[in-house]
Amino acid sequence: MRGHREKVVALFERHRATPGAPYEADHFLDFLLAKPRGKRAVYNSFRGLRRFNAFIDEVQLEFGICFSLKDREANYSLDRFVERVVTLERSRRSSLASLGNQMKAGPGRTAMFVAGFALLVVAIWLHRHPWAVGALVAVGSVIGIWFARFSRQVRTYQATLLARIGRVDEEGGGP
Repeated sequence: MRGHREKVVALFERHRATPGAPYEADHFLDFLLAKPRGKRAVYNSFRGLRRFNAFIDEVQLEFGICFSLKDREANYSLDRFVERVVTLERSRRSSLASLGNQMKAGPGRTAMFVAGFALLVVAIWLHRHPWAVGALVAVGSVIGIWFARFSRQVRTYQATLLARIGRVDEEGGGP
């Protein structure tokens, strides 16, 4: 478990805004930010969430595990986080179930469909103003292209993680 802790801390330091700065182990994830303002601060900013997600993604690939959504929302202490990594490493089924649920849910396709439908309704409402419809088409196109890229990145990461979990399982790391 000591080796796990050292790896987790090394990954944590790699994703911090200020590597090497002191941090409180009881809510270490908040210290991915340079100056966290209290507990759960990492969850309250886009910058914090970006760092948090990158850290979690790298931990998952490093150990061949997948955190559940509940795990991602928990603000674990460093020791509890390492314990959770070890637990997931020993239970591949749990990781595979979490990853399967994430793959089924997809990267927000429902929200994208609703946004596209809303843009269509607005375009119909503004049909007498071609410049406005053109602007909506442009905005919709940019959003669609961005979402397609994001969706592809998510699917690629999930496929890589699935292969990693399977490879570790084949190497004898799982039950």
